[in-house]
Amino acid sequence: MEHNNSNTGIAGNGTSAAGGNLTSRDPIVNGVSSAIIEALAVPIATPGGVGRPAKVAVNFMTKQTDAQFSVDSARIIASMTGNKAFLTPAPALTDIIAARNSYTAAVTIGQDSRLGRSQRKKTRAALVGLLRQLAHYAEDASAGDRTVLMSSGFPLQRDRAPVGPLPAPTQLRLAKGKTSGTAIARCRRLGQARAYQWRIAPAATPTA
Repeated sequence: MEHNNSNTGIAGNGTSAAGGNLTSRDPIVNGVSSAIIEALAVPIATPGGVGRPAKVAVNFMTKQTDAQFSVDSARIIASMTGNKAFLTPAPALTDIIAARNSYTAAVTIGQDSRLGRSQRKKTRAALVGLLRQLAHYAEDASAGDRTVLMSSGFPLQRDRAPVGPLPAPTQLRLAKGKTSGTAIARCRRLGQARAYQWRIAPAATPTA
């Protein structure tokens, strides 16, 4: 998930405007902590498809940069705070806020030393562990309802659906093979295609 730094306020040192310390006593505006309200400006792409119960996509927790993860973890906290669909979050949001505070502090100092970088990895792993538990709670509390689960601030997995008929490949190329009487055919493969069946026919009657 990519974000525009100008919208999120990500600073040059890898932290964000929402990366400051958070406490359960921060002022609440419409149920959202004022310290992390800026994170809500970053939209989450709506997954397509319907069918199976909605699931949280958790790979962002380990794939994102520290700056992106700082913003997204703040948005999750903001979205869960005061959310009537998730009245008893587990783990408690105060525990997640404390873990995020430790993580963002470690991000700030973790650029300068081996010990600092180690602390950054340690605190991120702790925050990831808590967010994974919170994701399971959100899935259970939402009963797989996509709209409700989206209100948690977590990104969702896309539903799998049949691809359907694909267009013909392009950039067809034919070359002589190493063995007499053989040829090597190549084309530009479509992303959803697994294999192609080839057929040789005269140009005058290609479908005969």
